[in-house]
Amino acid sequence: MGNLSSSSKTVFVLRQPSQKICKSGPFDVPMVTPEYPYFSHLLTDLVRQIKELPDFSNDKKIAVMSDFGGEHPTAHFYTYSFLFLAYDKVGPFAKQVEELRKTHGLLAPYSEFAYKKLKHGPRSRALPEYLRLVDTFIHGTVITVAIDKGIGTVFGAKKQQAHSVMVEQLVSNSLGTWDGHGAEKVLRVCHILAVFTALLTIDKQSLLWYSDNDLINEDGTNRTFSDTQMIFRRALAMYMKHRFDILGFGKSFEKKSHLDDLLSVPDIAAGVIQDLLQAQRTSEDIPGGDEKVAVMKWIASPSKFLSKITVQIVQTDDGGIGTGVVDITPNW
Repeated sequence: MGNLSSSSKTVFVLRQPSQKICKSGPFDVPMVTPEYPYFSHLLTDLVRQIKELPDFSNDKKIAVMSDFGGEHPTAHFYTYSFLFLAYDKVGPFAKQVEELRKTHGLLAPYSEFAYKKLKHGPRSRALPEYLRLVDTFIHGTVITVAIDKGIGTVFGAKKQQAHSVMVEQLVSNSLGTWDGHGAEKVLRVCHILAVFTALLTIDKQSLLWYSDNDLINEDGTNRTFSDTQMIFRRALAMYMKHRFDILGFGKSFEKKSHLDDLLSVPDIAAGVIQDLLQAQRTSEDIPGGDEKVAVMKWIASPSKFLSKITVQIVQTDDGGIGTGVVDITPNW
């Protein structure tokens, strides 16, 4: 072997490991068997149609923020929105939003960027930058499941019969006293959340579920937030075998923080998706000004780190139930 000349140099090329941002489908929920509730099979059909989800395999802490829309009587859809994110990476987002709030005088009171309250002057002016920060500094996905209000229940053929069974089962399993509407809602939320948690998490991670104050987590004489937590734990066991090091729960703390800025994301998604689907069905314009336009552009625009997934369950013309991914395509 010849000698190396004095002008020869050994060059080392250092390559940084590529960041895991997304993972590609097809996705499945293999634990679902024929004995599972009808809703489990609907959700399985939906996830098989999703092409891409965030990859959290390098993260230890995962958080999910939830909010729901369509409760007003004129709405055509119930919308269940969840922001899953890599909570290990939340620091830059929290810092940037705090600076944004300082700039626009939104630190006191620390109110959310709620979909129904976007026209408030300072909040309206801060909205475009807030949405940009969401897209730039959050690694995760906003998943919205829209369910046609014409579907009385997703847990059986007949609403009255299914609700009666669900209410009785929750009481007999010491999971609180619910009426039919409450039982339907809490089970919809917990099954949706459990299915996507199974797809997005791995063994020995930590998970925090943080939600707005809602019917399903209120404390009363016959049930408490702890009942909802236990319902979710039981739903998780139906869809995944891996375990969390820590499973935590929280609902809109009195002292506001970046958690509420994260919570605003599913609030906005649930509101705008209901409006968009309703407008498509009725051919009526969506009420609102530039703020609504900004949000519609945001939900329709792809982001490198934050995916936006909308799926729907609708009543078909023949009385059946159909599922599908909603393609929101901007035309501007």
